[in-house]
Amino acid sequence: MIKLDLHIHSEYSSDGIGFPKDIIKNLQKKGLQGMAITDHNTLEGSLKAQKLAPKDFIVIPGLEISTLDGHMIALDVKESIDRELSIEETVEKIIDLGGTPIVPHLFRNMSGIKKDKLKRIHTKIPAIEVFNSCSVPHSNLKAAKVAKEFNLGGTGGSDSHDPTYVGYSYTVVNSTDYNKDSVISEINRKKTWGEGITLPLDYRRDRMIKSVKHYFQRGFRRI
Repeated sequence: MIKLDLHIHSEYSSDGIGFPKDIIKNLQKKGLQGMAITDHNTLEGSLKAQKLAPKDFIVIPGLEISTLDGHMIALDVKESIDRELSIEETVEKIIDLGGTPIVPHLFRNMSGIKKDKLKRIHTKIPAIEVFNSCSVPHSNLKAAKVAKEFNLGGTGGSDSHDPTYVGYSYTVVNSTDYNKDSVISEINRKKTWGEGITLPLDYRRDRMIKSVKHYFQRGFRRI
């Protein structure tokens, strides 16, 4: 069994801190075998991580894209994708680039695409994030229920913006093949699921306050 945190932010996100090398080190200490750094609208952090990672640690390049309808994760892409496209256009762009689209934190107020938008794209995606450590447990339970309703696989990610909290949740892959393409294949076959624990309340509270402040500083523009 392989465990990977597939939703992490580094210093290359405007609201994140931490070097990719420290993220890798902390995940290894927690017994995880891989990750995807999914910084907001940039591949820079994940590409840096690929260069630094040891051979026995899986790094899937990725980013979290700000669409007109909410956030979308693109895994296994080699170039960034324009923000502010519709969710349908974004999914098509990811697929055209040979990547794998994943819907994170489906029910989050500011950045989740919600169930109505998911209905438009669910036949084009293999999985949604069923455990996000920054989300409240009830929200994760709802997301897991929706994944099963639409016959989708699941992923897990800490959504940590601080290396201290990476690995709190993870994607479980029933394999011992430490090959990036093998992991992606299992995700695309809808054979993965997300597990983990919720981040401490004080961290989630501070994250929420920081997010609201940044929202006002950006002139009421979502990240």
